[in-house]
Amino acid sequence: MAAFQLVGWFARPAKDAAPSERDQVGPSAVSAPYVSRRTPAVPTVEVAVNDTTEGMVIRVKGEARAEFAGALQDGLLGPTARRPALVTLDLSELRFISSLAMGVLVTFRRSVVRTGGRVRLAEELQPAVKEALMRAELFDLFATDAATASSR
Repeated sequence: MAAFQLVGWFARPAKDAAPSERDQVGPSAVSAPYVSRRTPAVPTVEVAVNDTTEGMVIRVKGEARAEFAGALQDGLLGPTARRPALVTLDLSELRFISSLAMGVLVTFRRSVVRTGGRVRLAEELQPAVKEALMRAELFDLFATDAATASSR
């Protein structure tokens, strides 16, 4: 109740205000709800697909953060539908990979393998990405260029 009385006290018009302003009690304008002025998140991950004589090469660039895992998944969805025999994931220009993005790569690999294809990693990786993949124990899941070359 004390808060209500204070609102009434501070919402009073000034003594020298016009009579129409004195008749108003409370704030004269209704404040708008808070609207975030942040710009929408622009994906920082890019996926480029190239067909070569050996198979399909998918280059992933930027930072595969959790909030952009959907953009990564969208970029890998099209190549999966083409049922490639061999896919080389080139992550050499990827600076960061989240666990959610790693899950997207594992799901991509699974879908390629189900259709009879293989997925391998290009050897060159950024140190942060290499460490993340090692900690998640995903190197055994993906063949590397060196392993593929030695098995020929």
